[in-house]
Amino acid sequence: MFAVTVKSITLVLLPPLYILLEFVYRYFRRSLKFLRGPPRPSLLFGNELELTVQEEVGVLETKWFDEYGLAFRTSSCFGEDTLMIADPQALRYITMTSAYGYPKSTDSAQITTLQFGRGILSVEGEIHSRHRKVLNPAFSVTQLRQFLNLFQRTSVRLADKLQYEKLGNDGKVVNVTHWLPRATLDIIGESAFDYKFGALDGEANELSEIFKHMFADARLYPQKRTLLYRAFRRSVNTPIANLLLKFPGKQDKKMMEFSVASKRLARSLFDSALKETKLEGDTKSSKDVLSVLVRSNVAEDSKKALSEDEVLSQMATLILAGHETTASTMSWLLYEITRNPKDQERLYQEISNTRERVGPGINLTANDYDSMPFFNAVIKEGLRLHPIVPNISREAGSDDNIPLEYPVTSESGERLSHVPVAKGQRISINIAMYNRLTQVWGDDANKWRPERFMDEKKKDITVGVYSNLECLLSAIVLNLSEN
Repeated sequence: MFAVTVKSITLVLLPPLYILLEFVYRYFRRSLKFLRGPPRPSLLFGNELELTVQEEVGVLETKWFDEYGLAFRTSSCFGEDTLMIADPQALRYITMTSAYGYPKSTDSAQITTLQFGRGILSVEGEIHSRHRKVLNPAFSVTQLRQFLNLFQRTSVRLADKLQYEKLGNDGKVVNVTHWLPRATLDIIGESAFDYKFGALDGEANELSEIFKHMFADARLYPQKRTLLYRAFRRSVNTPIANLLLKFPGKQDKKMMEFSVASKRLARSLFDSALKETKLEGDTKSSKDVLSVLVRSNVAEDSKKALSEDEVLSQMATLILAGHETTASTMSWLLYEITRNPKDQERLYQEISNTRERVGPGINLTANDYDSMPFFNAVIKEGLRLHPIVPNISREAGSDDNIPLEYPVTSESGERLSHVPVAKGQRISINIAMYNRLTQVWGDDANKWRPERFMDEKKKDITVGVYSNLECLLSAIVLNLSEN
């Protein structure tokens, strides 16, 4: 009886005792104590809670970057130090020069795996390299532009829906955030998997229902206990962390719902495509996403092969990442254009002139879109000011020295041109801050000014392939401006 009681008490006390020991260990072994940084408002939460519950993303970080420079220390839960960084050379070093030496942080990898499975956003190292090589043919500029006609058809349908809603509301309010995700979901369904979601037409499907408020429910303003639980989960070794994932909280369950539903749909599409391939033979010339994934699953070369679970995870990743990101970016673009009516008029005139030059009833080509300098500058400026992912988490794979383009002042007053980091050091790369650095973009870095991308020095800056954005933006601007 006594032995059973002692065992029960031990099991109850073990988790909080572990947390206490972890906190004491991290607090007195602060890996970045030589760097300056904001004071910790809470011994338990550090700065992590105040960063998470900001009403507007980036306000605190901007204040800290202005005060401490482009590399400084913040405190996370349980006394852990995090290196927050936006220095240009440091970003190049971490994400390009030594990319595989700085894998995703433990909690970031856990969350993406929970949501997408073992897709390209979740894996690291050689596995990530293999996934990328398999998918590359499906995402070349040439391949994506083959879907230009689909982008255009869907964009016109979207503009019609917006116009109809505008008329229904006496021309007062058009809720574009309701319609944009539907249009982009239809686009990714047809272009990647030859599947019609019918989201613009209001057809009910399981995924559309899950998408409603998914990010707000799962990621926005998490409860305090959720923050602590996730911090605890990332502090333990991998086997224990994987075990803890079997006991998800309410917010984690939202992401798991999407994973299960998306993989169920992916399974149906994949099985049909695999059956067709076996009946008709492999068409090696076909480079759409589904064909590429099917070929990878039956490939004999292990360097070009994906397992069935990896294929389904890729499809789940593309369904969400392929449509939600574009919809959010378009929302911000329209927001900025609305706030700058002169730019809106200039944009409308450039698109109208291009259409007149091409001729009535003739769709614009990729070259036509490329020929509009202000139009492309508007898209690039939107992507700069409103990156869809404002920051990403990494951790050092080994002891290292991260180079800085702009030295920072240490706690002792020393000027540092490198930041030494120990293996496992948690790093927060602030993309949003980099995109607004006056050292890179000039004194007006915080202002909307598309003309900066028409400057000879910046006009060739690559911000990614955005054919779908081109079609959506041109269709919406023309249709809504004309009425």
